[in-house]
Amino acid sequence: MSHLRSPRVDDVSFSVNKGEILGLAGLVGAGRTEIARLIFGADPMSDGNVWLDGEKLSVKTPHDAIKAGIGLLPEDRKTQGALLTMSISDNVSYSCLSRFAEKGIIQPDKERVSTAEFIEMLNVKTPSIDQLVGNLSGGNQQKVVLAKWLLNDCSVLIFDEPTRGIDVGAKSEIYDLMRQITEKGVSIIMISSEMPELLGMSDRVLVINEGKIAKELHPAEYSQETVLKYASGF
Repeated sequence: MSHLRSPRVDDVSFSVNKGEILGLAGLVGAGRTEIARLIFGADPMSDGNVWLDGEKLSVKTPHDAIKAGIGLLPEDRKTQGALLTMSISDNVSYSCLSRFAEKGIIQPDKERVSTAEFIEMLNVKTPSIDQLVGNLSGGNQQKVVLAKWLLNDCSVLIFDEPTRGIDVGAKSEIYDLMRQITEKGVSIIMISSEMPELLGMSDRVLVINEGKIAKELHPAEYSQETVLKYASGF
């Protein structure tokens, strides 16, 4: 990502390596989510470029990002990440329906088989893939959103507050899934307001203050005090 700019983001440049979890730290309103939305094409970018595997991408819409292999698990999964009144199967497959089409016609059997594989792999607790996502727990809803992006073969995933509203047991499962994903070479950008989560999961941390990168921290430098120092602008 190079020289990203918008009304809330001020010339932000950084890279994320394959198989790495890059944490974005900062106070509320610092611009972390705005950076994620620029990368995903959800907000207009006034300047800057998104690069993937050495190729400059044209990301003007979420569709462009998805096509390039970038997925976003948003901060508010109930209104932005999942379709609560639709089934698990529909939620997992709707962003890549062309995979299940033959001569322009969706093949439901193929769609259901692929959906079931990912639901089983992520250990989503549900009686059926026909269950409405709104009837699932927060942790299982998050797994459904993740399954959608894994089915898309995304190479970069952005997790915005990955365990917000999720119970302790489900948090541990989400962390394990994130580690498994990175072991397969997927890059993760993680935004978190929970300091133990941020410092415990991230290979590097970028501290954001007023739309800028205030400091890059490596594990040997990690401490809550250091993060807060730079996040506060001192």
